[in-house]
Amino acid sequence: MKNRILFSGLKAVSLGLLTFTAASCNDDIDNYYSRNQSEITIEGSGEYIKLDESKPDEVALTIDWSPAHDYGYDYVTTYQYEMRVSGSGGSIEEYEDYGNFHREFTNAELQDLLVNHFGVTTSTAVDVTFKITASFEGPTLKVPDVEEKTIKVKTYGPKQFVADTLYMAGTAVGDERVELSASEADAQVYSYTGRLEAGTINFPVVNFDEYNAIGPENPDTPIELSDMPAVITDQAEANYWVVPEADNYRITVNLSEHTVRIVAAGAVVDVDQMFMAGTAVGDEQIEIKQTLENENLYAWKGELKAGTFYLPLTFNGAQEMAIVPADAGDKDIHDGSQQSFGQVATSTAETSRNWEIPADGTYRIVVNKEEKTITIYSAATDLKNMEVSYNNTTEGINPYTIEVTKLWMWGSFNKSANDPGLKPGFQEQYTLQQSLADPCVFVYSGEPLPRENVTDAYGVASVGAVKFLVANHENNVYAYGSTADAKRNDHNGYTEVTSNAPQTLVAGQGHNRYAFFCIPEGCNFVVVNIRNLTVVFDQK
Repeated sequence: MKNRILFSGLKAVSLGLLTFTAASCNDDIDNYYSRNQSEITIEGSGEYIKLDESKPDEVALTIDWSPAHDYGYDYVTTYQYEMRVSGSGGSIEEYEDYGNFHREFTNAELQDLLVNHFGVTTSTAVDVTFKITASFEGPTLKVPDVEEKTIKVKTYGPKQFVADTLYMAGTAVGDERVELSASEADAQVYSYTGRLEAGTINFPVVNFDEYNAIGPENPDTPIELSDMPAVITDQAEANYWVVPEADNYRITVNLSEHTVRIVAAGAVVDVDQMFMAGTAVGDEQIEIKQTLENENLYAWKGELKAGTFYLPLTFNGAQEMAIVPADAGDKDIHDGSQQSFGQVATSTAETSRNWEIPADGTYRIVVNKEEKTITIYSAATDLKNMEVSYNNTTEGINPYTIEVTKLWMWGSFNKSANDPGLKPGFQEQYTLQQSLADPCVFVYSGEPLPRENVTDAYGVASVGAVKFLVANHENNVYAYGSTADAKRNDHNGYTEVTSNAPQTLVAGQGHNRYAFFCIPEGCNFVVVNIRNLTVVFDQK
């Protein structure tokens, strides 16, 4: 048998000569027959290799293999060596010469290959597969000999926030550590809700052959209400957080963000989505949306039945907590009055701790998660739309009364552009929508508003001039303008606005209709309160 010499003197770890490919050219012959008829055997120096940073030049791994079938001198045999790593799309391929059938790697060489070329993270165990393919060229077609061997190799270096199993431990937990469960929505987030005693806590981690722990950087760190930065070390070296008093706590460990949160169950409102539930709602939960004007405010208006009522909170993919009456013995909705709320396990809310909706009807629900308050309005106490009266010369009605349910932006800010069927200046995309939390609050949230530079009929130039109208006709309509000096048929007024600086509105059908605000650059968020007569222009 003749060996074909394709490359000379290749060393497995000579990176300059290694060839990286997306897939082996011999994948199509890596079949069942080849695997089971091959005479090649592969031997490694171990089934599990843990690289040692302290011995960079010491050989960590050797690979040896035996010759393939001997078909005699009429056949030339070519050996291909391939190295693959689980989770990586690439490979290293070489051709063997002189029948050496041997590769070896030092700790430093194999660490460099795995981390810098295959993208393996530090302190991580991966499967490394070595494949030998012997191809035969001769008078007749011969099936190649194919054999492979997989060895688990662990890199060294900084520890990763990776867990096969995550626990919590310490004097706050008790004698037995408690296993935490990963969220269904995010496998990198672990959570727990339950009782802790006053004492210490950290989070032991089992990751393959490592026994680490997640803790604070400094010893005996007091817990905070916000996400706390965390580090991962050997369990024996890990620090602890300090829980000040016994209580029910909600714990969140985020491996992706390297943070830990430990807060008393009712101290903050952890919520990704808020829902309504209970017999007053029916079989299906109904989501309460965040308001446009305030991310801490949630509101809903609709029909409820007489029955139980509570608010489940979805957080990190789980619905463990619910908003309920602050007083366990008080199920009254306190119709139209703001009240503090509490938080309990959702199962407790479902069975015993909830409000009682007194009768079928229309209700408005307003929840402030920051202030931890809820207001439940029946139809009798509900907030009402603002009514305004003015001389409607368009329809010839004097006085004309209207409930304000939408506000229109009007002015030279859009260079009097209009939608089809509407008068100059009126565009639906720049209307302000009524808040569900308060019908006297109107919000625009969208693309940055235009800021056209226009000179008015009196020769005064302005940029982004706008006011707010209760209807889509510009003549003699009820308006909310600025405090700028203005006079009908004499001169307009313009108020320069700074982002996120509350401005005073002037309401009516007088000279205020000629007093405009100049929109600040980049403004895409406007909140108008027609009860308090304020407006805020901002960026969100």
